[in-house]
Order: sequence, then C-alpha cells, then structure tokens
Amino acid sequence: MQPFRDDTDVPLTKQLTRGELTQAIPDAKDVVPGYYPGSLHKRTPGDPDDCSRQDGSASAGWQQAGRGDYDYQGSTSSRGIQLKVCQFDNAAHAKTAYDQWLEKEGWTPVEVSSRVGEESAFLTHSETGTVDAYSRSGTVIARVRVDDASADPTDAHDVLAATFKRLQQVQAGRRATATAAEIAAIERTRR
Repeated sequence: MQPFRDDTDVPLTKQLTRGELTQAIPDAKDVVPGYYPGSLHKRTPGDPDDCSRQDGSASAGWQQAGRGDYDYQGSTSSRGIQLKVCQFDNAAHAKTAYDQWLEKEGWTPVEVSSRVGEESAFLTHSETGTVDAYSRSGTVIARVRVDDASADPTDAHDVLAATFKRLQQVQAGRRATATAAEIAAIERTRR
C-alpha cells in the first residue's frame, strides 16, 4: 500500500479499474448536505462523451469515465450537482482535454480559496449563476457543475476537492472515504 498524503496535490498517475473509479465518485451523503441521488442515480460508469468538449467523440487517450448526479432536496427549480470524472492514458492527453473544457463563451472566472489538483479553474455563468469547476491531476480530469449556485463556487470547490481526495485514497489502495463536509471544515480553518 502506498503512503497517503492528506491533500489534493498528489498527482493521479495509476490507471484505475472501472470499479475503483466508480468507488471514488461520492455518494449523495458525501457531497454537500441537502442533496440526494439524482435521476442518474448516485454513481455510474461514464461514457466517452462525458469527457469531450461538446458531447462529441472522446478526446484522444480517453480510457474511462465515471459520473454522479445529485438533486437538491426541496428544490422547486432544477437545482443540482453534476460530476464527471475522466481518466486518460497519460497526463498530456488529460491536459489537452482539460484545456478544451475551459474554452467556454459567456462564462467568467471566479476566485476560490485554494486550488484543487495540479490545476483548476472555476467559472460562473452570468445569466444563470451556474458554477462549473474543473481540475486536472496527472491522468485525471473532473468537472463539477452546480446549477443555481448564485455564482458562489464554494459547493463546487468542496465536491471537486473531495472527489480528488477520494481518487487519491483509491490510488493509494485505501477505501474512498473523503467527503465535501470534511473539505469545507478544512477550508474554514484556512481562513
């Protein structure tokens, strides 16, 4: 078993099995309080188009994907969180796919308290308040979308950071146990 560092800066380099990748996708109880499994259910294997820029064919080097879908309890609108995690055969292919995800018109960068993974970006849509959070670590990229977030990146950051921490736990041969609530508590101590 590899030693596990308790941060999200450990690059993800191990090719995970489909089961390992799915295990790293948080359950509804592991994301932000108040969310429950959405229409896609809690955790599912992903498809190649989960990892492409505009629902086209998969980017070069795509290996596998996983996703989670969470709805907010009591929401009268379409408030929800969508998570997509994609693994590539090498870091260069992951970097290319990550950069393509960031090419979005009508979205504005927003600052967050700390970076997730080797690189991350947080964007908000001015008309809807939706927040998209992107991160890359080694061969893995992930996107978290929080609908109706009032341009606040906090939930997106915490879900993204928890997902990467869970991926690192699995890479180190451990069970995926990290939660967004734990990440939020860590962030509060940093302020």
